[in-house]
Amino acid sequence: MEIKQLLLEFLIGAAFWGLEWLVQRLFGRPKQHSRAGWALLLMALTEANLGFYWFAYPMIGWMVLGIGLVILQLTARREFLYQRYWPAFWRLSFLYASVVWAGSCFLMQLPTP
Repeated sequence: MEIKQLLLEFLIGAAFWGLEWLVQRLFGRPKQHSRAGWALLLMALTEANLGFYWFAYPMIGWMVLGIGLVILQLTARREFLYQRYWPAFWRLSFLYASVVWAGSCFLMQLPTP
């Protein structure tokens, strides 16, 4: 684990949090974090840690998560509505991205073929 890169990633996360706070204050938006923004930021940081080769595996998992959520909604309600899908998808994506990013912090030295 490289401490410099980890500190840089925490600094990027703090800057994103500060930007989010500033936008909330300036535009009077509700005090709610953007799960989509955080999930995309964490996935970008994961790609920076793992590189293109190993990053394919978290992306496959993310796609399976999205498809599984569609199938779950279709079987439970017999319909697919985007208004119900997107909040659940981004909530699960944020959780998934957090776990994957935390794992990538320890696996950033994986060899690439």
